[in-house]
Amino acid sequence: MNLRLRMHLPLVVPKKKPSTDNTRPQVGIRVADQHREWHEGSAIILDDSYVHDVWNDTDEPRVLFLLDLWHPDIRNEEKEKITNMFDFARDQGWIGKKSS
Repeated sequence: MNLRLRMHLPLVVPKKKPSTDNTRPQVGIRVADQHREWHEGSAIILDDSYVHDVWNDTDEPRVLFLLDLWHPDIRNEEKEKITNMFDFARDQGWIGKKSS
């Protein structure tokens, strides 16, 4: 959905190892036709409505902090209506848990 932007903040990134395939990094992300390598503490912000994927071609763990942000093109009036729509859907039991 393009109501948000998603921030990926890598907290733990496996150490680089020599690669036999130079087409992409061992641990990274692709959004549309752009490939990026993960770097600890260096955030990547993306519109995840675009085709994207992430990978870890190592045996070591990769840890990210994910944060969703309102898309900057969404006006405050729209944010309120969208929030109300999701609150209504939750209260109907269509998504998530009902408020108590």
